[in-house]
Amino acid sequence: MFYALCITFILSSCASYSVTEQDIQKYLDDRSGFERTVGIKGLAHANIKFENVKIGIGRVANDRINLDADSNALISVQGQSPQQLQIKVNFSAVPYYDKEEGAIFLNDLNVEDIEIQPSALNLPSKQLLSPIIEMVGQYLLTRPVYRLSDQDFKQSMLKTARPELLIKNHELVIQI
Repeated sequence: MFYALCITFILSSCASYSVTEQDIQKYLDDRSGFERTVGIKGLAHANIKFENVKIGIGRVANDRINLDADSNALISVQGQSPQQLQIKVNFSAVPYYDKEEGAIFLNDLNVEDIEIQPSALNLPSKQLLSPIIEMVGQYLLTRPVYRLSDQDFKQSMLKTARPELLIKNHELVIQI
């Protein structure tokens, strides 16, 4: 009984934890980046290098995170010179907390804006750009944007509870 009272007291004293844009940015900077090839080599394919994500919490909409993702792609189509593209995609997504993982993931990903350089392409771009954007989006949906630490007492206690995730003042607040 005493043990249960102590746990209840501890949980009530650390009933929330705020994750800032800087916390998520650092987490993503340490972990983001991948390189993949999509298409059929020799016919039409693209080598995509995804390196950079910038985060904003509650800046586009009160319940969404926005992410600016930078990618470089080398697109090759049979009979044409390869073309280098820089693709900047702005996504918005709804964050959620996965208790089993002890991490914050994204759901309901929307493409808000796409910027492609050079803007004039000599290739059938739509057939190759859609899989590139889908690949970056899938990467963002399947990786956590932040994981609670077992090394931090407050975070480790929240991991064992059933916390709720809210967006307040451009921060993600995990609270019991």
